[in-house]
Amino acid sequence: MGGGCRSPPGVHSDRLGRPGTPVSALAAALGPDGRHRDAVKRMLAASPHRGTDVELLTHGAWSLGVVNSGEPGAWREGSLAGGPRFAVACVGVLDNAGDLRAELARRGIRHRDRTPAELVLAAWDAFGAQLPARMRGVFAAVVTDGRQAWCFRDHVGLRPLFYRADGTAAFVASEARQVTAGAGLPRAVDLEVVERILFKDVGNDTPTALKGVRRLPKATLLCLEPDRAERRLYWNPEDHLETARLTAEEVAERFDELMTQAAARTLTGEGDVLSLSGGIDSPAVAAYAGPVHLDRYGRPLPALATVYPSQPTVDESELIELVAGRLRMPLHTYERDAAPLKAGVEWLRVLDGPIPYLLLSDAEDHYRRARERGFRNMLTGEIAELVVDMRGNLVGHLVLHGRLGAARWRLSRQRSHGQSLVAIGREVAGGVAPRWVEAGYRRRRDTPWTARYPAWIDRQRVRERFARDATTARRRWREEQISSWMGPGLTMEAEEVCQSVMHMRTRRPWADVDLWQFFLSLPAEQKFPNGLRKGLVRRLLRDRVPDEILDRRRKVVFDESLMARVEYPELRKWLAAPDHQFAGVDYKRLRESLEREDLDLSAYLWAKDLAIAHAFLGLAETDG
Repeated sequence: MGGGCRSPPGVHSDRLGRPGTPVSALAAALGPDGRHRDAVKRMLAASPHRGTDVELLTHGAWSLGVVNSGEPGAWREGSLAGGPRFAVACVGVLDNAGDLRAELARRGIRHRDRTPAELVLAAWDAFGAQLPARMRGVFAAVVTDGRQAWCFRDHVGLRPLFYRADGTAAFVASEARQVTAGAGLPRAVDLEVVERILFKDVGNDTPTALKGVRRLPKATLLCLEPDRAERRLYWNPEDHLETARLTAEEVAERFDELMTQAAARTLTGEGDVLSLSGGIDSPAVAAYAGPVHLDRYGRPLPALATVYPSQPTVDESELIELVAGRLRMPLHTYERDAAPLKAGVEWLRVLDGPIPYLLLSDAEDHYRRARERGFRNMLTGEIAELVVDMRGNLVGHLVLHGRLGAARWRLSRQRSHGQSLVAIGREVAGGVAPRWVEAGYRRRRDTPWTARYPAWIDRQRVRERFARDATTARRRWREEQISSWMGPGLTMEAEEVCQSVMHMRTRRPWADVDLWQFFLSLPAEQKFPNGLRKGLVRRLLRDRVPDEILDRRRKVVFDESLMARVEYPELRKWLAAPDHQFAGVDYKRLRESLEREDLDLSAYLWAKDLAIAHAFLGLAETDG
């Protein structure tokens, strides 16, 4: 597969598809006797929150469709295009449309590209299956020549895509429920998948919670023909690991270029707002997006923040006001009071499976308050940690690759900061131990995560899952760096539906592929220059982000806010006497704990996810 082309340095504002309200979806169907067109109509009608303005296009044995909001003035992120050879359905935003146009012009290719689909049509004709790696943005697309279809989505998987291939028929859509509607399947729950989601035992090949539907993994090209479904990576993050050879000055210069580009790509000038906290990640976005917004649109970038004046361990008001003041950002604040479980159950009516970890109640609340203030394109600092701070197995990686000087220096630093010799020895041994030793250790001992699991969860089951995930010593650090591409992206799927329902678009500059690829390429000792969390980024942001933010060592956790919103009546409603009982859960002990109302944070989060799983089963039976 071809690699992605590097965007030239600087700020690019030329894009197709305005990155605002993602009330859009695509659908595609292959079937006999022309029935694929009716299937596409059913698919798009299955998710009314995606809009009502339907467009259809038939090309050979395939029918394609998109749906957009029918409201006047609404942004249209879904588009269709057809030509003599190919037809395209596309949803989302192409951030590097200008780069693609320039490359087509250099090749002497004249084309019309008023919509993303028209540009993808012309570019596919030129680049074929190498095109997805060249694209940047938040998108999903289906290209067909009338017989076979190529399906892909953005590298990070911010736009989901689902499919089913069944003999002579095939179906592709933005949501799993749309695929079942097109295929004429009952909306049946896969209990095994729901249980795997509950225990966080999922991977790239985990099917959806609806029987008969699969999700397309990130950075993957799916080729569908009447009798064949074949997948292959179109971009492999591991190919970029530790490939750069840059001086410290060149690292700083390249980071400035790419962070400016990433922030600029997400701005629209129409309802932009930054979701601001007191950590490092969103102030970094403010430092780069703010000046571009002011220069481009003549007004400062506003900020929206959640504050917790009655919960001092959580509240970051002082730091938020510091950042907004230094960068001259109009600041809007509110206090959070959303009920996580009750709202989470309501969201299951538009989701196709239970989602661990994510608090859609808080996302809904945040989006609602943004919309009330006239905002609709929200920048966040999300995903930064995955890009810049995956430090596990670092010492073992350095030792096993012969970089002993760097390993010695790091260990001496840890020792000088008070880390015990026992802890250091354990870290080194864990980093170089063979796979079978690591698996045995995980099988017998609690990891930092499982040690916090409640007594009513079968810890051995969790240990077995961690044991299966053990890999060879030489691959541990590498796999941690690319771990974001190794899971199904359940929270991203749910968050994308939430954006659609709430008529908000979230953009994440830290998730920009060019920026992420840059951090992947840095050698380990350069990416992690000291023992500090986000140590390199703290250096790179000096003089852009206030020192009070960069020099802060305490990481704020939101335990106090979550524990203040525990909904015991709602938990008992779903867990006291459920119709189905998942293996690995001691429901008797759980009921006793709920009656005593003595859950700690870990137990509450497990109970919340368990209640959501049971609620999903109950709602699915009702819908069925």
